[in-house]
Amino acid sequence: MADSNPNAPAPQQMVYRSAPKVTPFLVSGGLLGVIVAFFWVGIRGAAPEYTLVQTLSFFAAIFAIAGLAVGAVVWIIMDRRSKRNVSTVYTRRTDDPDAADVAVSKDDYSEWSQFQQNERHEQALREQFAQAKARAKADKRIKRK
Repeated sequence: MADSNPNAPAPQQMVYRSAPKVTPFLVSGGLLGVIVAFFWVGIRGAAPEYTLVQTLSFFAAIFAIAGLAVGAVVWIIMDRRSKRNVSTVYTRRTDDPDAADVAVSKDDYSEWSQFQQNERHEQALREQFAQAKARAKADKRIKRK
């Protein structure tokens, strides 16, 4: 589709990946651990030297930590799987929602734009560093001769 505004900014190239958020996985894992602790203490009963509340609190803490770990592992697996579905998109700001393929908020657009600019800047710095390192290595070889 041709752009009707010749003064419109050039589209920006961005990498799009739908990554899972870590918080729901950790909260779900912790809550699942506490629920398992309730069942565990309900089935096993309290330890003879502790009260029911003390036993439940202990097992809730232990199983919540284990649930957090399981939630984190599941999140890592899902995050790695989402890296397979990376796509490069070209974005351009428009005020006409009918002309847009996908609508994102201004905050998302500015965040993505800033991220892409930072990535390009870091890549340029890495290239400059590699060139400087190569020059220093070449100078060192020349001085040895």
